[in-house]
Amino acid sequence: MTTQTSLMFKIKEVLTYGLILAVGLGIGLGVKQGWAWYNAAPPYIQTDTSAHFVNTSAKVVVYSTEWCPYCKKTRDYLTANNIAFVERDIEKGDAHIDSLYASIGAQGIPQVVIGDKIITGFNLAVLQPELKKHQLL
Repeated sequence: MTTQTSLMFKIKEVLTYGLILAVGLGIGLGVKQGWAWYNAAPPYIQTDTSAHFVNTSAKVVVYSTEWCPYCKKTRDYLTANNIAFVERDIEKGDAHIDSLYASIGAQGIPQVVIGDKIITGFNLAVLQPELKKHQLL
């Protein structure tokens, strides 16, 4: 084998291994993204929420904590838009608040209850249309 042929063989070998590595990484990243998409929590849950509005005239209920930055964003957004809401701190709550929060079935905070929807997190893309639908915004 000549030096030129040997060099071409090495180049082809390196390119082949590089291509195999790139395809493997691409498949791995695709599977990771697909798995994350498949397991992502829905932006809202539609269910009977009447139990959350017993003994309150507010049309919005927020389950939150004091330390959560997204809970603060939610409170600030509702306050800035003059939307009356009831806040229920899940860490300072009583058995009734614990029961209501558990009935949501979704984990995480904030959980914003408006009408028959429970919105998970501070998600303006879902929150604003729901507030408009209920003529709160």
